[in-house]
Amino acid sequence: MHGWTAFSVGGSSPSDAGPELGPALRTHTEPAPPALERIAPEDATVPSVVGSAAEAYGTKPFIVDGSGRTLTFAENCRRARQFANALLDNGIGRGSVVGVFSPNSFDFVTAAYGTLASGAVFTPFNSSYKERELVHQILNSGASVVFAERSLMPRLLACRGRIQNCRLIELQPGVWESAPDSDPGVDFDRERDIVFLPYSSGTTGFSKGIELTQANLLAAIRQLLFSRHSLLESEGRCYVFLPLYHIYGFNVVMNLLLAAGSTIHLRARFDMDDCLDTIERERITSLPLVPPVLLGMLSREDLPKRDFSSMQWVSIGAAPVPVPAVHRFVDITGVTVRQGYGMTETSGIATTNPADAPWDVAETAGLPVRGLDVAVFDPDSGDRRLPAGGTGELALRGPNIMLGYHNAPEENARALRNGWFYTGDIGHIDSLGRVHIVDRKREMIKYRGFQVLPAELESVILELPEVQDVAVIGVRDTHGAESPKAYVTLHPNRALEAKAVQEYVRSQVAGYKQVREVEFVDSIPRSPAGKILRRILHAGERPSRY
Repeated sequence: MHGWTAFSVGGSSPSDAGPELGPALRTHTEPAPPALERIAPEDATVPSVVGSAAEAYGTKPFIVDGSGRTLTFAENCRRARQFANALLDNGIGRGSVVGVFSPNSFDFVTAAYGTLASGAVFTPFNSSYKERELVHQILNSGASVVFAERSLMPRLLACRGRIQNCRLIELQPGVWESAPDSDPGVDFDRERDIVFLPYSSGTTGFSKGIELTQANLLAAIRQLLFSRHSLLESEGRCYVFLPLYHIYGFNVVMNLLLAAGSTIHLRARFDMDDCLDTIERERITSLPLVPPVLLGMLSREDLPKRDFSSMQWVSIGAAPVPVPAVHRFVDITGVTVRQGYGMTETSGIATTNPADAPWDVAETAGLPVRGLDVAVFDPDSGDRRLPAGGTGELALRGPNIMLGYHNAPEENARALRNGWFYTGDIGHIDSLGRVHIVDRKREMIKYRGFQVLPAELESVILELPEVQDVAVIGVRDTHGAESPKAYVTLHPNRALEAKAVQEYVRSQVAGYKQVREVEFVDSIPRSPAGKILRRILHAGERPSRY
């Protein structure tokens, strides 16, 4: 057994009729290149992809960090297998839950791939979590061991009195470096074994664990390879600051680039100057973004002068992005922008725009990925399937859909019905089969009986050139009536009056959608994935008269 320095802690189904698509738009996929098919075949697992990528790409850099250190594809595989064998030597394998509390780093990647190779359940923690959130995830997931980056260990140690039978271990090479690097040879039930247990960003209340299998993760990787492989090539270089504890960074970006043989320039946090400088210096070819970063880039006066000539595409996900912002970014940089739609519950992907889309990709989430069905149901009952163009709750079914929410039977009963996963997102499917996301079902504002969608008002307000970011919520007066309020952040050195915001909104949308109050703030609270944390805005509100 390899010794670890541990801090021990005691103690009747709806109709399937849907929109009829033209022949050319039934799918935007095609057979994957043979090389990619060998690395990520249909029966693959994440550990097998790690091994196949090591064989195919060898000493080529897989990850380069901010100091210039390199982790090759072969080294990535070796370290992951050592970590897996160290876990197994310590009695941790199938049935165990392993937590990792760390920012982006080589060691995080090793722990992630190593845990998956051991057969244990990998549950990553948001690296900004405080004690209350850490305790919730440890207890809810049933983690028996948590590995933490050194600087974060004090936060974990402060939780010792509230967690039972969970070992707390510093995440550093001494954990695995003396373990053998042979294939652990663990058998997986691809369809039934929970192997990845990320927690949602928790826009309301505590976050929920989402149960994903090897089959779920690989289905999403293959869906992305089939849908986007023309945008991926083995000489690609991707700048990645997205947190790897999030499904977007972990599966949609890192696992996809692992299979494709691209090189990741990894950062623990986002720095605008470093991002722009690295794009120019390293000739970066792709950049996955979240909306706040794109909005921040648009506020840079030097953006038109930066060299984006090596860039093939920018992808935006994790949260809605205003259409005007995408258009301005494309006009300034000339870089192709790809939008898609996905959730942690869908292993990160549900729809994407094809590389040769003949439409404005800023205005749609794209077509369903291979093997995924999308439908729209009446948002009140959830039983009546709507025709093309009808706006309602989006529902999905396919091989990338989660098994369910962890220890949450009531949530599962709401979300998983009649073979469909009800997303809680409001949208519609047009006559071409493209999916359009309108808003979150639970974020709709009821103004005098009319439904008002915050995302629509946010998109309108962002058209004002002075506005950098915006969030709209419903606030109640002393009589309990709800109406829209906008929180607005301005670009540096720009000025705008609340009246001007309200007048512009009035000129663009129906009377019942008017913003009744405007408050200017320094920043909009968002999750690391870019989602507006409306609960924080709501928490600061008190009933008021209008």
